[in-house]
Amino acid sequence: MLYEPNYLVKALAYRSQARLLFVENTELVKAVCPRPMNDMLKIALGRTVSAASLLTGTLKDHQRISLKIKTGQKDGKIFADADAWGNVRGYLSDELRNAPPAYLRHLSLEQLIGSKGSLQMTKDIGMQGTFTGITDMPYGNIVDDLSHYFRQSEQTPTFFSLPIDIGASGDIVRSRGVLAQLLPGAPTELIDRIKNDLRTSKVEDMQVVGKEPIRLFCGCSKEVLFPMLHALDKEELKDAHAAGRPIEIVCHICGNAYAFQPDEFASISETL
Repeated sequence: MLYEPNYLVKALAYRSQARLLFVENTELVKAVCPRPMNDMLKIALGRTVSAASLLTGTLKDHQRISLKIKTGQKDGKIFADADAWGNVRGYLSDELRNAPPAYLRHLSLEQLIGSKGSLQMTKDIGMQGTFTGITDMPYGNIVDDLSHYFRQSEQTPTFFSLPIDIGASGDIVRSRGVLAQLLPGAPTELIDRIKNDLRTSKVEDMQVVGKEPIRLFCGCSKEVLFPMLHALDKEELKDAHAAGRPIEIVCHICGNAYAFQPDEFASISETL
């Protein structure tokens, strides 16, 4: 059996009254959050991606789920989405990716989200269409705001734990997550008991029902990124074409780099 560095474990517990999902996704989150990124943004993006990783365990067939967090500062946004096959991706909007380091250095996650932050979740349920819910973010830490979302939008008692550890070098050294959700008919007070039991690793009557790999999947390609060449500086394109120098475009979602040779963008440079 091949080793899977990123995986999701599904379980039932408490006489099948609760669904528990556990994710180990250190390598995935490390790939999504490169080292030069501000630590606070790594936590924000990492938690959002971990939440999407966990939510793959709630999907069936061809279903997809998307998360969008809108911050109150700089009108920034944090995105993550996943599908039922364990494909996950996440990225920051340009407002956050290009924010001045000096500005971010003195900003906490709670301050970034602010009083105007919002959390939007869209679930694509196939032929039946899509369902979109949106709530405010009273906690400003993403973790408790996700639980708040499920209570308010879906009336489902839910608990998230999304710990992320960053080393002294700025690398993410550990990312794991837990989602606990009551199933229909379970007493609502059970969620508080589950929270305490998870902290002490004393979960009652837990039965593992599945383990599945999750992976970073963007879907980008040279064909998809080719239109971005039109947005480059005209002189840069002309000079690169004249010198026979390739132009590299990096996907800001997954970090993959694509080199376009002069003959591939000749038609663009000739029209400038």
